[in-house]
Amino acid sequence: MAPVAGRALSRARSVYRRRREWAWMLRDERKSPYPISPRDRMRAWRMGFLSPSYLLYELDRRDRDPSRYVSDRMRYLRLSQLNAPYSAILHDKLLFGEVFRRHRDVLPETLAYVRRGRVTPRNHGVRVDSVDAIFDALSRRGRLVLKGVRGWGGSSTIVMEDRRGELLLAGTATTRGAARRSIVARGPQILTEYVEQAAYARSVFPDSANSIRIVTMIDDETQKPFLARAVHRFGGRHTRRMDNFTQGGVAALVDPETGRLQLGIRVLPSGRPEAVERHPDTGAEITGLVVPRWRETVERVLAVARDHPYLPYVGWDVVVTDEGIRILEGNSNSGTDILQVHGPLLADPRIRRFYERRGVLS
Repeated sequence: MAPVAGRALSRARSVYRRRREWAWMLRDERKSPYPISPRDRMRAWRMGFLSPSYLLYELDRRDRDPSRYVSDRMRYLRLSQLNAPYSAILHDKLLFGEVFRRHRDVLPETLAYVRRGRVTPRNHGVRVDSVDAIFDALSRRGRLVLKGVRGWGGSSTIVMEDRRGELLLAGTATTRGAARRSIVARGPQILTEYVEQAAYARSVFPDSANSIRIVTMIDDETQKPFLARAVHRFGGRHTRRMDNFTQGGVAALVDPETGRLQLGIRVLPSGRPEAVERHPDTGAEITGLVVPRWRETVERVLAVARDHPYLPYVGWDVVVTDEGIRILEGNSNSGTDILQVHGPLLADPRIRRFYERRGVLS
């Protein structure tokens, strides 16, 4: 009876998970701000894509082959299971810090865990044990980051700043009392150091930490991780100190061998992509810019991935600094829009083989 009961429980969990993920797809479709005809929306869903992806990849063009793209249906229903049962490590930022603290040279400092106004210190060198202590640390450091323990797309992350006594949250001036209320009202979060990016990234857009999404996959033949794709993100004037691509930022593909940035892409109000050589807000050149010490960056990220083979599919958010790199977090179900707006993932045979062997492709 025990094996039968176990199989029944496993099936029940699988059904629940699929229903939940379908619900997520429907929720995200309803949240889409882009205009699309009912006919094109139905065509997108038949192909397995949400309407934002359909517009961003321009799948209504005759030269587009939808079968070369990882669809949203694949992402929601199958990609989300690639790191099971250890995906929780990447979904939970507090847990991520605990598991990856062995890589101290690349992990930002976590100063505290904050929940309902209660502050638990998480750093032996700097004791932050109250909301007042958060403000004290902020006055010394100038910038700190509050991240929701769970969340994606930077939706629950804010940068706190102290500019000689002037307090800012996400770039907006506020009072200490209002900031305190905001901190207490937020869900469970971690307080981390602010990572200062290298000069090349500041020159493009200085008001956000401009990170690189580096996707690693495990090659079944060699059992070693490889670089699948890397995309550099830059914030914009509407991204609230973040580098979010879908909220007004710019994304540029990084050449995997040289670290040279290709054309930048931004999302127009219509949901369509627009190629740009320069940042639309600062005018700084993006295309042709080279990430410094690129090979060192790739090798360090691959070394971290190699130490955690139970996570075969990770989207690392990496900031290059003047001293090295910082891995801000890892993503278990990395968004495919920012990756495939530069070209379909399945056009790469090694990536296709990775997905095929893990049952992602039908």
